[in-house]
Amino acid sequence: MAERKKLLITGAAGKIGTALRKHLRHRYDFRLMFHSQIPDDVDEKDEVVVSDISNFEAMVEAAAGVDAIAHLALFRTWQGMPNAQRAQVTFDVDMKGTYNIYEAARINRVPTVVYASTNHVTGMNEKEGIRSMPDKPVRPDGIYGAGKAFGEALGRFYADQYGIRVFCLRIANFNGLDEPGRDYEPGQSRWFSPRDIAQMTWRCIEVEDLKFEIFYGVSRGGEEKWDLSNARELIGFEPEDDGSLPEHRAKYK
Repeated sequence: MAERKKLLITGAAGKIGTALRKHLRHRYDFRLMFHSQIPDDVDEKDEVVVSDISNFEAMVEAAAGVDAIAHLALFRTWQGMPNAQRAQVTFDVDMKGTYNIYEAARINRVPTVVYASTNHVTGMNEKEGIRSMPDKPVRPDGIYGAGKAFGEALGRFYADQYGIRVFCLRIANFNGLDEPGRDYEPGQSRWFSPRDIAQMTWRCIEVEDLKFEIFYGVSRGGEEKWDLSNARELIGFEPEDDGSLPEHRAKYK
């Protein structure tokens, strides 16, 4: 029987981290990185690290001996924040913190990094009604999207220069629920379900012969806006959920 891989999850207390802990527990052993508080639902078998991803030494230590990193940590409290403060947070988390992740992977020879990017990397396309394709130029619609675009570019460098396999998931609307949630129609079409993000993550970790790829993270129903064809072709991803189903629309009219 093959030895189970160990997956380091940063931002493990967040919505995506919680979904991966639930849906990938049967596949991987976990090392979970939390910024401060440890959730009550952490399994006693899980390894736990409490630190900030901006702490380089702690990040290098946390990445030692793992087979893959799912980098999910981010700062989401943007409401009312001045632009200068937003820029500083973007630098600390999406730029400095993401650099620490890739460099920790290089030092520890971690073969795979799955990077939680965002559809806001090409957000201007959506505003103009243009379908986003993973091989087209970035068009951020704000400082958050620009910071994530930096993380993608840095991942490309680490893939080319050091041979780390990097997968960037441009995640649309992830609410952590098993349904789109009480939202307007565009929010339903943007929905990325917990089991679909878990599927895309494990397929990135397990696929062979890929070095760097960008995939849009959305369930079925969002393909008019974001192209999923490369995820289907390269890693065999097929969404299990659909935010545009009639029962979802009827429920929130």
